[in-house]
Amino acid sequence: MTPYWLDGASALAPPLTADETADVLVIGAGLCGASAALSLARAGVDTAWVDAGAVAHGASGRNAGFLLQGTAERYVRAIAIHGREGARRVHALSRENHVRMAEEVERLGLACGYQRRGSLQLAGSVEEEADLLESATLLREDGFLADERGVDALGEALAGAGFRFGVHLPEDGELQPAAFVRGVAEAAVALGVRLYERTPVTTLHADSPGDVRAETPGGTIRAQIALVCTNAAAGALLGGLAGTIDPVRGQMLATAPAPPLFDCPIYADHGFDYWRQDEHGRIALGGWRNLDPEGEVGPQEALHPLIQARMTEFLHRFEALRSVPITHRWSGTMGFSRDGLPLVGAVPGAPGALVAAGFTGHGFGFAWVCGHALADIVLHGRSDAADLFPARRFRA
Repeated sequence: MTPYWLDGASALAPPLTADETADVLVIGAGLCGASAALSLARAGVDTAWVDAGAVAHGASGRNAGFLLQGTAERYVRAIAIHGREGARRVHALSRENHVRMAEEVERLGLACGYQRRGSLQLAGSVEEEADLLESATLLREDGFLADERGVDALGEALAGAGFRFGVHLPEDGELQPAAFVRGVAEAAVALGVRLYERTPVTTLHADSPGDVRAETPGGTIRAQIALVCTNAAAGALLGGLAGTIDPVRGQMLATAPAPPLFDCPIYADHGFDYWRQDEHGRIALGGWRNLDPEGEVGPQEALHPLIQARMTEFLHRFEALRSVPITHRWSGTMGFSRDGLPLVGAVPGAPGALVAAGFTGHGFGFAWVCGHALADIVLHGRSDAADLFPARRFRA
């Protein structure tokens, strides 16, 4: 069950063992929390940072490491849900998220396998091909890059597996997700953030701004404000978010090094299936949640035998992979919001807290800018991302 990305990962910090005070408490040490903590550290804010497990051991270290534009929906569907301008703004923000993460890779000198090779969305049916074509046209009209690829341009491996059409988005990228988040965490700690791993917050008292208390097994942390960056678990700490974010499990596997087959991250079957081949030749593959959507709801990181078997069968559609061993199988819990968009900013019923959560399977498309947005609210009182994704929007 250990993700390929976390092989050999050692602890970065001890657990909390005494009472602590800080100006800001960041809860959750995934991508979003790392972004918030680093932003606050660079501004000189006294910051404590806790995680129930370890840095990047949640969804941020259990995904495929895609840096994609947009939401989980194809662009034509995003427009139908959010309107043309709303979909364009969301898409643009996700592109900004990638740009800013790439800047951090260079600025911090992170060894995280970052590449910008674009991404490929594959059609598995005539209906999906029409959907992709319309989405590509709309993307170009709104100022984004999207190129159609017929069967001759897909390459021998994908054509041999039965795919006939795809859309390539050249601005997308990929990286080793845990290495990126852990590198950012080390940078934040070097700037003075006090990080405590294996420190679950059992109760958060945030009903009074300036007097926030977080109870943990090792002590109480007092702060002026708490930033809740726990994604699927946010509702457990903040009652005002109860029922707005669902924990949804995703299955993944990784292979031993294989012959070069895929030159960029790939999505298929309306985004339910996804895979890529990293710089070491290993293939990370995940998805197939649509085989049992109800069975994959819940916080437990458990393997789903049927889905894992189907993923293995899919690999064997590629002749060159039939003899390549599978070295890792794992799952991770994502946080899905009601409308597929993150929740960012002020929390109903908890004036001493801010939240960024509900990334709906696209945390690496939005969580970096959303974590930075929380720091912006602390430092400047507002954020464009919080205006776009208000956390209060589901409150009756």
